[in-house]
Amino acid sequence: MSAELLVNVTPFETRVARIESGLAEEFYLERESDRGLKGNIYKGRVQRVLPGIQAAFVDIGMEKSGFLYAGDIAVPESYDVKIAAEEAENSSEEVADGSISEAEPRRRTIPPISTLLKEGQEILVQVSKDPIASKGPRLTSLLSLAGRYLVYLPGVDHVGIARRLEESEERERLLAIGREIKPAREGLIIRTVADGHNRDDLKQDLDFLHRLWQDLEKRSTHAAPGSMIYTDLNLYLRVMRDYVDDEVEKIHIDSREAYQSMKKFARRFMPEVAKRLYYYPGERPIFDVYGVEEEIDRALKRKVSLRSGGYIVIDQTEALVAIDVNSGSFVGSRNMEDTGVKANLEAVNEIVHQLRLRNLGGIIVVDFIDMQEEENKARLMEVLHESLKRDKSKTNVTQLSSLGLVEMTRKRTRDSLGRALQKECKRCHGSGHIKSLTTICYQLFREIVAEARAYPCEKLMVIAHPSLIDLMLGEESEDVAALEVFLGKEISFKSDDSLSPDYYEIALL
Repeated sequence: MSAELLVNVTPFETRVARIESGLAEEFYLERESDRGLKGNIYKGRVQRVLPGIQAAFVDIGMEKSGFLYAGDIAVPESYDVKIAAEEAENSSEEVADGSISEAEPRRRTIPPISTLLKEGQEILVQVSKDPIASKGPRLTSLLSLAGRYLVYLPGVDHVGIARRLEESEERERLLAIGREIKPAREGLIIRTVADGHNRDDLKQDLDFLHRLWQDLEKRSTHAAPGSMIYTDLNLYLRVMRDYVDDEVEKIHIDSREAYQSMKKFARRFMPEVAKRLYYYPGERPIFDVYGVEEEIDRALKRKVSLRSGGYIVIDQTEALVAIDVNSGSFVGSRNMEDTGVKANLEAVNEIVHQLRLRNLGGIIVVDFIDMQEEENKARLMEVLHESLKRDKSKTNVTQLSSLGLVEMTRKRTRDSLGRALQKECKRCHGSGHIKSLTTICYQLFREIVAEARAYPCEKLMVIAHPSLIDLMLGEESEDVAALEVFLGKEISFKSDDSLSPDYYEIALL
């Protein structure tokens, strides 16, 4: 499937959208004031060692300490290269295949963390996962540096290769090159984009990464704890390095400075991509031209309409994402089974589209419309698996349950679109619901009674939003009159547009 990349660069943020078949399928955002930490290397200091969970908290100079699991700490003598390879390649959005090593790698025995780290100890760590919600960054001391064709592993004696390189002869050719150029007691992962490239290309990439690592080592010896030793490329260069594949035919950039920077990067590291770069000088915003802004707005809504009249509802919680498929106004041509099948099949493609665009991860539960026939259920799962092949994030799907539920997991690599662009509503606190005016009105009546009984006064004044005042002087006017008789006190009202409808004040006069 052919694809295009749109790069929108401003002084305060960079946005990148991947377009497939005229539709925005993936979205990446980086704000200068809040750049991601993933890939950054820090000189940290161990704050707390927690033997009970085999983990430690490490101060890297951020507001939240990083979390370092014992399995992510370099242990040279017993280090399992299979785990190292997978962790390093995951840092570049790919997964390494440990099965290609000369012999089946030994399983790693993780020592007690108290034998690996001590409180106050200084250690070089790399962010393997950005902070998400209330969690601090996930750290690893198994450092890796990603280049164009390789991921360099300075502390691992291993050669790995990306799983997406499936052709056996090409895999063996690249592995042979990797074993030949690999430095002693160091390692590398061959990336998907190395497909078809020769020894010189890979060696040049490795030499660059090796020089970079030597420079980092020198700087780290003089750096203070909490200092950043290395930061990854900015977003548009990372996208070029990690996401430009054979499917990407054109890359449109609306900033001349970014275009020149990408052109320079391409000429040095990926000359075959340089001819796909195009500067967009148009006055109309590039995201508007391709309808990306509309797709982003649609992806921020809880309810997503389908062309047939059906719709899906997406609710994101701290632990999981729930997706509900509804037929809505859609009526099948024959019966309820037919309606459910057609609505479910249409929903599948939209669900996968939304998962990619919203970057939803973790546990995902989809509630499809009930179907009775096994053939239809099998067809639904087949279409779902086929649609997920377009998704570069690793997914794992269970079978359709008797209740019409499909459970799946999707690798979480960064904050979802909603968390990146939205914040919790101060009025509803994320629930999506607030008290009705009638409920607030009766709550106010109860507080008037309590105030009048607790403090002596001749009358009371209610200061509230006009909508609440209108309700009390309209539909609830008889209750207000009864309340005055009950208390033997006059109640007056004053409108204040600056107050929210659920806020009020009671003054004793």
